Amino acid sequence: MRTTTASLLSGTALFVLFGLPAFAQDDFPSPSPDADVVVIDQVVLGDVFANMNVLVVDGALGADSVATATGNTTSANSHNTDLDFDAVQQQDGTVDAITTLYGDTVYGAPAQTVTTAYGNAASSSTTNGTDFSMVTQTSNGDVGAYSEITLDGADDVSAITTATANVNSYSTENGTNRGFQTQTGNADVTAATQAGLYYVGNSAAFGSTATGNSTSSYGSTTTSYNGAVQVMDFDTEVSAYTDVTVVDAANVAASATAAANNVKVQNEWGFATLGRDPSEVYQGNGADVDATASLTLTNWTGSSGSTAYGVGNSALISNVGSDTALYANQENFGIVSSSADFTGLNTDGSVGYASATSIGNAATATLCYSCSQDNILSGRTNQTNNADTIAVGYVEGGSGGYLTGAATAVGNSATYHSINASD
Repeated sequence: MRTTTASLLSGTALFVLFGLPAFAQDDFPSPSPDADVVVIDQVVLGDVFANMNVLVVDGALGADSVATATGNTTSANSHNTDLDFDAVQQQDGTVDAITTLYGDTVYGAPAQTVTTAYGNAASSSTTNGTDFSMVTQTSNGDVGAYSEITLDGADDVSAITTATANVNSYSTENGTNRGFQTQTGNADVTAATQAGLYYVGNSAAFGSTATGNSTSSYGSTTTSYNGAVQVMDFDTEVSAYTDVTVVDAANVAASATAAANNVKVQNEWGFATLGRDPSEVYQGNGADVDATASLTLTNWTGSSGSTAYGVGNSALISNVGSDTALYANQENFGIVSSSADFTGLNTDGSVGYASATSIGNAATATLCYSCSQDNILSGRTNQTNNADTIAVGYVEGGSGGYLTGAATAVGNSATYHSINASD
């Protein structure tokens, strides 16, 4: 567990190459005089813990186990006006969410767990106005989400296990997004799912997602300006684990996704940029990132397998119908590893798969244009990967099944893609 309040990265070589972005609130026009103004300052010093246990004694027509733990949370929503949203959040205590679902058989409706742990969470939105989103989040305590399912059987089963140190989202419809976020993670983030069943009748999906810092922006008929500084400290870990065993199985999927820093912009019918020249998005990662998914089946039918995806820094923007830009600086100092295993014994000739993908730095900009051929995709990406990137997969099966596996490891990946919607 890390309790350091100041990021080690800010004082080391991480900022030497590029420095902090100049993109800041001073670059924004002022909200209208009649804007809704929301100012939030939150600090949590104690631990936050949520635990939900569900026992199926003698069969059930559906079963849910849900647990949510959040250190600090805030939201603001406005309609037909500007929103000036300024939030500062600091989480110092440990945040844990735990679910268990165990016992007999679940028929009919699904058997499912939903387990969510956030260190700091913020969101804002407006319609017919501008969302000025200025959020600063610092996570100094470990964040963990843990789910366990042990049942005799179920027709359908699902587990969604999510842990994030800092998460923020903002959106606008028929207006403008102007957001800048500063997110710092100084502790471990873990999402883990474990499941054991005698049989699955129809389908099952088990997924674990762990993220250090996450920012998302959404807009429809919106002009969108977005910037972010995201840092995960050295000597921390971001880990996602999924381990599933089923005796008689049909269509079972196990997945694990781990990302140190993630920023995503989705927009349509308006200019959109993630970063601006010369004030780019900055992502710096010192955490080791690990995604591990394992699936073991005895008798199985349908398509079944495991998927693991790990990334140090990820920046993504997609837009429809208008000019699009991406300017990003990414530095990864943490080991990024992924492991996907599938073992299936007896089958009727179905498909078994395993896919493991690891990327140090990933930047993607996509423009989909239709009516006009004048839309422009532009930008610049600087990427430095200073640590190992590892992807490992294993597939085993028999009795005439079709087996497939893929392992992909990439140090740096940058993609700018412009496509015509009519193609």
